[in-house]
Amino acid sequence: MRDEALKLALEALEGQQPENPFSVESKAITAIKQALAAPVQEPVAWINAEKRTFEWNGPVLWNTPTVAVLDKIPLYTTPPAAQRQWVGLTDEEAKKAFAEHNCDISKDLAGILARAIKAKLKEKNT
Repeated sequence: MRDEALKLALEALEGQQPENPFSVESKAITAIKQALAAPVQEPVAWINAEKRTFEWNGPVLWNTPTVAVLDKIPLYTTPPAAQRQWVGLTDEEAKKAFAEHNCDISKDLAGILARAIKAKLKEKNT
């Protein structure tokens, strides 16, 4: 249903043929295309409030009364990119890490190497 609504909005906006690439319409077209291209996350489990069950590898019951009839509530994990922000090493931490591996180098060189390794890891993982 989400994709159908986005496709209809995209069709309506593209039908207007905005000529200015910085217009609100052009920005909306770009945002809709990105949303359609992004993978849709699947729930990892469901809460069935009506039956008072947690559905994931078989139902698990809990003993609380249901006040209202509700649809199943999907539960999601945090997208991997949003889980943690990259934290680099200070020059001193890099020097200590190298020293722990019997590599005696200056603090400046340790920092340079740590930043080079960080840049390469980011390049490989994004």
